[in-house]
Amino acid sequence: MCVSSDAITGATYTHWLTVATKNEGPPVKGHHAASATELRGEVLDFLISFDWVKGEAQARNVSVSAAEVRKKFDHIRSQQFHKRREFEAFLRDSGETVADLLLRVEVSLLSQRIQRSVVAGHHSASSKRRALTQFVKGFKAKWQAQTYCASEYDVKDCGHVQDTV
Repeated sequence: MCVSSDAITGATYTHWLTVATKNEGPPVKGHHAASATELRGEVLDFLISFDWVKGEAQARNVSVSAAEVRKKFDHIRSQQFHKRREFEAFLRDSGETVADLLLRVEVSLLSQRIQRSVVAGHHSASSKRRALTQFVKGFKAKWQAQTYCASEYDVKDCGHVQDTV
């Protein structure tokens, strides 16, 4: 699967599928557990959206430094986990790594900066809302058109599905 010229590797997909499976937990009364197909789709959409945000940030010349990401990560970790062993237990139970969490923080910060760039120059709340709404529509169309999936990985965010031989 590729977004623009960046491929989502099988190892990356498998890792995040494992994380999603661990975080699914037992079914809750009134809600069904996600099927393997639903989980697969959620993971692929999640990975595709990360690549879309990173691509959009690059296209807009928006960036965050590793130091900014680390500072935000450390702040979040200290708010959510008061003891180191609580954080280590979270990593063990969730299947996520520190690198995964840093990636989540990076994409979140990039998303915030993209949003700020979209509304720059718009002063009223309604003007900002219109700008964001227009951006979101264009964003999805732009990046979906650059997303190629093999037929066995076809999900809603694939713009092009290609048969594999």
